[in-house]
Amino acid sequence: MSETELKSFADVRRHSQELAAQRAGDERAPRWGKIAKRITWMVLIAGAFLVYYLFDKLEQALSLLG
Repeated sequence: MSETELKSFADVRRHSQELAAQRAGDERAPRWGKIAKRITWMVLIAGAFLVYYLFDKLEQALSLLG
């Protein structure tokens, strides 16, 4: 809808609500995608530190045996 087709305040309001609805629908998926990506990276980093810690403790335990 072009600006010349907007004749009254009701048309302008309806047009702005349509645009807001389109933006809201477009922004939800990327926002959830960013949240999921951040959570995935945090879990991977925490897992990497846990594995590093456990291997360090395993190395210490094995050095006591031999």
